[in-house]
Amino acid sequence: MIHELREYIALPGRAEDLHRRFADDTLALFAEFGLQVEGFWHEAGNRARIVYLLAFPDPEAADAHWARFQADPRWRALKARTESDGPLISEIRSTFLVTPAYARA
Repeated sequence: MIHELREYIALPGRAEDLHRRFADDTLALFAEFGLQVEGFWHEAGNRARIVYLLAFPDPEAADAHWARFQADPRWRALKARTESDGPLISEIRSTFLVTPAYARA
């Protein structure tokens, strides 16, 4: 099992639009695509920085899930609709995390 830590930085003035997209549509699509969200946060005092953690069996499964998600016409339509006034995100970071042997239960 691996985890993917994803961090999104919203463009100035677009944080609430990004939160709304996640809340109203994106998280439901994630569930349909089997993207297992383990936690979802924003930085205290800074709603423009959203961080969430996903679980996957391995990096290949993560790549396959993301490829299917990004190709989905519903996602593409949602992204186009929510970005009709311009992009929401200035930066996305993705980091794969593994548990070291000494920390495994």
